[in-house]
Amino acid sequence: MRRLLAVLIVALLSVASSAVPAWAVLCPPGCGTSEIGGVTCRVCDHKPGKPSPGKPGKPDLPACPPSKDAVPEGATDNPPKGWVLVRCMEGSLVLLFWVEPRVNPRQLARSLLDEMDLTPIDIGITPKGPDAMALVGLPVWLWVDDPSSATWGPMSISAGGVTMTAKAHKVVWDLGDGTKMSCGKGTEWTYGVGEKPSPTCGHTYTKQGRYTVEASSYWTAGWSGYGQSGSFSFQLTRAQRLDVGELQVIVTSGR
Repeated sequence: MRRLLAVLIVALLSVASSAVPAWAVLCPPGCGTSEIGGVTCRVCDHKPGKPSPGKPGKPDLPACPPSKDAVPEGATDNPPKGWVLVRCMEGSLVLLFWVEPRVNPRQLARSLLDEMDLTPIDIGITPKGPDAMALVGLPVWLWVDDPSSATWGPMSISAGGVTMTAKAHKVVWDLGDGTKMSCGKGTEWTYGVGEKPSPTCGHTYTKQGRYTVEASSYWTAGWSGYGQSGSFSFQLTRAQRLDVGELQVIVTSGR
């Protein structure tokens, strides 16, 4: 009597406006490992697709100062010595004025924040790859990918006697299925960890579908100058799509 054991892997993904992919989408060429009587699928380390732009999150610029305390940019070729150029709002317009920094150091600090090229984090998520698919019941790892001074801090700037340092202190993840969680930088997934959950930041989906994952980094920018100090708090957000499929193993036998 001879028995034949066949393992059929069927990927079931129900997402709006998309066809059901073949199992090869879950295990692209080079990512499947054949074993006795079956196939093992592992995550493929392809370069992720370009994430969506971040949402603006810095606090609004301050109102422009009274004309007696400021000089509009371009009004003179020789602004008063020691004065600095700041951005401010006049209605819906962003204007530039020369001001004496000690008169309103907070206004100068806010203008310095605008000079910082801070951006949302680059999302680190498993499975990696623009066409990769997560699976129901398997852990998804979340982390700040390649953190830099622009995406995590600290970043410092000084001008006119005011110094500011900005840094992020947490990331709030919205996983698109009603789950939100707060993490630090998280732990990057690497080959060899298998199906273990992340030790610092992760999630497991229970239903297949197409989800939008949002990562909001929370920042604090502290400033000091002329005997005064303060801080600004703000968030920067990045979003990315994640498809979650369901893996079914059907075992058949025959003579």
